[in-house]
Amino acid sequence: MAVQYCRACGVDDVGLMTAESQERFSRGRRFAIRIAAVLGLVLFAFFFSVVAAEAMDIIQAGTEGSPNDPPPSPAAQLGAAHPGEAVHVSGALSTLAIGGSGLIALIIWPERSTFAYHVLAAMLGVVITLPLVGDPDNFGGQAGFIDPLFLVLVIPSLLASLMALPWGHWRSGTSKPTLLLLAAIVAAPAAWYGVDQALMQRNTFPPTADPHHNAHWWVMAVAAFMVVLVTAAAAFPSRGWRLGGFVAGAASIGVGGGSILDLSAASAVWIGWALAAVLWGVGTIWFTLQEATVWSPR
Repeated sequence: MAVQYCRACGVDDVGLMTAESQERFSRGRRFAIRIAAVLGLVLFAFFFSVVAAEAMDIIQAGTEGSPNDPPPSPAAQLGAAHPGEAVHVSGALSTLAIGGSGLIALIIWPERSTFAYHVLAAMLGVVITLPLVGDPDNFGGQAGFIDPLFLVLVIPSLLASLMALPWGHWRSGTSKPTLLLLAAIVAAPAAWYGVDQALMQRNTFPPTADPHHNAHWWVMAVAAFMVVLVTAAAAFPSRGWRLGGFVAGAASIGVGGGSILDLSAASAVWIGWALAAVLWGVGTIWFTLQEATVWSPR
């Protein structure tokens, strides 16, 4: 009886991985990858869940201030006047979905190179923003080059993805140049938006000026870079790639839709760009679903 094989997900029709992928990792290596990924998931999910909860007004952010605080920066005044919660909720949930889904998949299938690509790309999206945001002391300037706390959030996840090297599935499946093209199309506007939001976070001081946006601007920057990098990573010829295409497309729809719902928000993009983000996300998901239905004899 012929066994059917899915190029997109790398499993046969009864859901079993190939013997080659089973043998690639020792039991100890799988265990180490899973431990690092679980720790990364706990840190990542906790922090971004808190940001999402603050944006949804489920919890209230604490504030710290001093009589010696400088006058509010223009960025802080803008944020306080235009909170943009719909946009920040969509950004926080998108970031959580992209990073969390990759880590969960890596925990379940540490042998699959796609999920190592996915997690590495998502966490690099965080790392890129760190020097842009800096380490604000919230009392009138920058205390350092990066915020160590933000870096700690992604170190276990980065280790988990790097421990999955070498990515033995490099030759499995086929490459997806369309996804690479989609990533290239959105790269410039996403980078512009990400840098803008990161600098907004950098310049938002003191905390009493805009107390509700402790890390909300930063999260929007992370979401922008994640969408591009994870889409590009999904273009690699590896199994399980459709996860990255789907969550990146959904994130773009979410941020674009959040902007449409609250165009006056400081984090909202112009209506034309918001519609383009929604259309890009729909197109990415459509392509992912179309390619995922291709089956061929093993």
